[in-house]
Amino acid sequence: MDEQRYSILHVNQYFRAFLLGLIGENELCKELLGRDERSHMRELTSPRDTLVNRHEQLIELRERIVSRLLDIELARGDLSTDATPYTMSFERIYGMEPLIRILTSLRGETFVRGYIYGYGHQTTKKESLSHLLKICYPRDGEDEEKLGLLLQGTGITGQLLLEAAMYAPQWIEIVAKYLGWEGLRSAAWYFHAHINESFSAEKETIVAHYSPITPQEFNDGAFDVNWFNEAYRTIGEERFRQLYDSAKYISAGSNHRRSQLFADAVLGQLRLDDMKRSVMDKRNKEHLLAYSLIPFAANPEQDLRDRYQFIQEFLKQSRGFGAQRRASEGTAGQIALGNLARSAGYTDVIRLTWDMEARMLEQLASLFESYALDTDTHVRLTVDEEGKAELEVTSKGKLLKSVPARFKKNGYIEQLKQAKTELTDQYRRAKRELERSMAEQSYFHASEIAALIASPVLRPLVAALVFKADEQLGYFTAAEDGTLRLVEPAGDAWVLADKDQLTIAHPLDLYESGEWSDYQRDLFTRGIRQPFKQVFRELYLVNEDERARKAGSQRYAGHQVQPSKTVALLRGRGWTVSYESGLQKVHYRENIIATVYAMADWFSPADTEAPTLETVEFLDRKTYERIPVDQIPPILFSETMRDIDLVVSTAHVGGVDPEASLTTIELRKVIVEESLRLLKLDKVRLDGNFARIEGKLGEYAVHLGSGVAYKQGTGALNIIPVHSQHRGRLFLPFMDEDPRTAEVLSKVVLLAEDNKIKDPQILMQL
Repeated sequence: MDEQRYSILHVNQYFRAFLLGLIGENELCKELLGRDERSHMRELTSPRDTLVNRHEQLIELRERIVSRLLDIELARGDLSTDATPYTMSFERIYGMEPLIRILTSLRGETFVRGYIYGYGHQTTKKESLSHLLKICYPRDGEDEEKLGLLLQGTGITGQLLLEAAMYAPQWIEIVAKYLGWEGLRSAAWYFHAHINESFSAEKETIVAHYSPITPQEFNDGAFDVNWFNEAYRTIGEERFRQLYDSAKYISAGSNHRRSQLFADAVLGQLRLDDMKRSVMDKRNKEHLLAYSLIPFAANPEQDLRDRYQFIQEFLKQSRGFGAQRRASEGTAGQIALGNLARSAGYTDVIRLTWDMEARMLEQLASLFESYALDTDTHVRLTVDEEGKAELEVTSKGKLLKSVPARFKKNGYIEQLKQAKTELTDQYRRAKRELERSMAEQSYFHASEIAALIASPVLRPLVAALVFKADEQLGYFTAAEDGTLRLVEPAGDAWVLADKDQLTIAHPLDLYESGEWSDYQRDLFTRGIRQPFKQVFRELYLVNEDERARKAGSQRYAGHQVQPSKTVALLRGRGWTVSYESGLQKVHYRENIIATVYAMADWFSPADTEAPTLETVEFLDRKTYERIPVDQIPPILFSETMRDIDLVVSTAHVGGVDPEASLTTIELRKVIVEESLRLLKLDKVRLDGNFARIEGKLGEYAVHLGSGVAYKQGTGALNIIPVHSQHRGRLFLPFMDEDPRTAEVLSKVVLLAEDNKIKDPQILMQL
């Protein structure tokens, strides 16, 4: 029993007893070395602000203990020594003397790459010395002159010093000065930054000196071309090649190959066609990243466009794979676009994306002109008022519905079809990117928006959106004289300079401006359809319960959802799912992880009982600490809750939809109200969550959330919507498919004019 009590005392208690004079040095050393306690040695050699590091007595004792253990271990042969378990538990040792002794003891052995699994008496000599080299740091005041003195007569070569510095980068600066290699530190850290491994805090701090790229982006495969060019130019080709060969020591396995691959790409040692073939045939993501870094060909603009379209095609094909692969390839594709942007001199991928989309039509301009297939038949490419590309075929001045059969295999027709496919892809990409730009609040220069407006494909998408410059909202217009303006619904305009920064206004901006309803009415009055929900997008603000609770939101607690449908919906909106983490969405720029907690197996259909949502929480991406809801950026919070609301209303369990959120109902109220104003139907009033209708054959109510219709004195009406047949006949102020809103509006209009109903099944119920 006494021995058990003795063993559970923390080592710091012995340190304190020693400092107070309650025990002597022998008793303390007996505790530290008398038993195989790894934690004791870790505490003794820790670099952190520990009790040991605050008292000279303990520091002096540590130096003697460490020195004696190193004397024993560094003199070892192939077999382990009694000191091995202790030295393998060291966290930090200091000084050039141990460094020289470690390198001398290796005697031609290479370093262990990656994690060292051996411990104690099973540890090999190579593992032990590699561990000690990793944790050996210079003392304050040690420099290249002392290193030179200690190296005399050791036989340690400059190449071994270089490899040791790559293996233990804390020595890079002193080794660089000793060897006289200008730029060694920058070039060495280039290799450390561009490997497929996470960053330590120390590594993150040093890399930040050379590049603005975040650690997560580096880990995903981002490349800093400016850093590389400067380092390569400074250190020179021959010395860079020596570092290149030493890079194998900086990580386990083949993780270092990425940094070498990127260097090969930038130096023009990879063939573009080989990389393309590997990407398309093997879906090699590393080669996709390298593909964007190979120097441009003789025609840089055309080469840039080709690579941009190739990466977009890779992303398009990814949508045909499973969710995990789609997510990883999506990340690789976005990083490859970022690498391409930096290689081409763009400040960020947004600038590249919209410049490429705006220039795309330059190659296709001739296809919009009439082309004679024969004396009577002409064909050309057209873009309709919503930006969708079509083939226009005329014969003797008459518009044909399709291309005549005799021209189906005509080479020019094939070219037009290919161009139509490219423009259709561009249209879809643009819709997706514009919505993402709004959610992420990416900024544009006014001149960039003007370039987009000039494209017949992009103009209908961009012109229908509300932009924000400083605190001013408005539609973007570009006059023939080049004047750029933001125009309000009332007609007031503000002139913009080319370099003025704009963002696509989020509903939060519209809400805070007090002009939200003005823009909603304007869209109806002018019949404008937006490419996605912007002005009529749902807005979710932090409520008082969430503000008081802080740890997360229970707004959707208790809702049961279908696992497979939930996962499918959220994966399409950037969420990921895993056994460990469940559902989560990572926002790298804000360093926030949004996560949904529920007792669920998201990988199976949950035969027994559907999962019930519990909380939506937000975590710090670096520390994984919970972030209070009221500290989350409002737009990020709103978009997260909008995703969950979509799940609750679409993937719910049961035959009847739960009531939509208050925000959704409020927006449907506006849509119904404005539609009735345009249709001049005055027999409808909006009351709470219902539209109440006074028809010729009775009085009705339509629920604005579920869309269920009722007749007074009769009950629910069985009116089944057929969305595909009616799509396009009913005006909605956004192009997104929202069948529930269309259903609600259709039923209200139908029942308001019940005397015009012809359907016998509906008439029987009325």
